[in-house]
Amino acid sequence: MRSLVLVAIRAYQRYVSPYKGFCCAYHVHTAHASCSTLGYRAVRRYGGLIGLAILRQRLTLCGVVQRRHTPTRHHPFPRQRGDCDIGCDLPCDSPGDWVPDVCNCGSCDWPERKRKKRRKNENEIYIPPKRGR
Repeated sequence: MRSLVLVAIRAYQRYVSPYKGFCCAYHVHTAHASCSTLGYRAVRRYGGLIGLAILRQRLTLCGVVQRRHTPTRHHPFPRQRGDCDIGCDLPCDSPGDWVPDVCNCGSCDWPERKRKKRRKNENEIYIPPKRGR
């Protein structure tokens, strides 16, 4: 498993990371190793499971740094509500009980989208300062 994870991390570093347009927020803010570099080192040293657990902790910290230090982007157009204009142009004559009623399948009763809850103590997580300050 170790070699498979190491190959996957190297493939990410070589073929995905240079073309995605941004870099690791933790690396930019603290000047420590990037998440993929730390993950590669941890997997190489501790094995697949423990190395991936260490990488998961770092990715969590990287997300905290990104949310703290990246300004919020405002969209040029606010999201629109979108009214339900579903009209039924199909005939509602069903030949039997085994055919579903197509006129009742489109409704505006969509379930609410649940947002991920942030940790309540996310502001209390320690992020080291940049090296050399």
